[in-house]
Amino acid sequence: AITAATRELTPAIWRMIGEMAPVLAKSRMFGVYQVEQAAAIMLKGYECGLSMTASFDFVKVILGKPELIPRGALALIHNSPIVKRIEINRMTDKVGAFVGYSCTMERNNGFTHTSQWTMDDAKRAGLVKPDSGWVNYPENMCLWRAVGFAADVVFPDVTAGMTTLMKAPEMYGVALTEGGDVIDAPASVNVDPLQELVNTYTAEKVLEVCGNIPTTPEEIEAARVKLE
Repeated sequence: AITAATRELTPAIWRMIGEMAPVLAKSRMFGVYQVEQAAAIMLKGYECGLSMTASFDFVKVILGKPELIPRGALALIHNSPIVKRIEINRMTDKVGAFVGYSCTMERNNGFTHTSQWTMDDAKRAGLVKPDSGWVNYPENMCLWRAVGFAADVVFPDVTAGMTTLMKAPEMYGVALTEGGDVIDAPASVNVDPLQELVNTYTAEKVLEVCGNIPTTPEEIEAARVKLE
């Protein structure tokens, strides 16, 4: 059986990505504005077992690299025929205060593993810093870290190993929602290239060099070359 990590990329699929990327980037309906970025998202999503358009919901370009968000990784696991059981438990102490999360996953062949992550673990790892995701969203961060560690052990073939955003979102300067979406993303994530151009050179400079404000991806790239 073909798993998410070994989905074949054929010349026909690559041509389809090449034809779709300019259209989707130009439409600006999927949160991406560059052809190359749209192509990278569709390619990574397809390799993981997602449809072309669903890739934009589950794959995000963060700090210049396409990453599978936690919600996308869990969607792949839920939809896999080799998954037998997933259990997620919120842990509390004797007085009911939040401690952390544990996650148990099991394959159809009986292989099972439980991972857990607590706020004490986060403190020992030096992750709890002022105004960080671990301070603002402690339960979400513990939840997805536990899920990510369990997925790495039990279903690395399903997620293609793309669990970094679950296990270490702070590496990207982001936090996570309870539903597995990215929040507090860096300003460089999915920035409109025209806005980025104006922010870098000012609208007056763009008009002076180009004679008008570029609108299409091709015009924006040409303007960037002139300004540089």
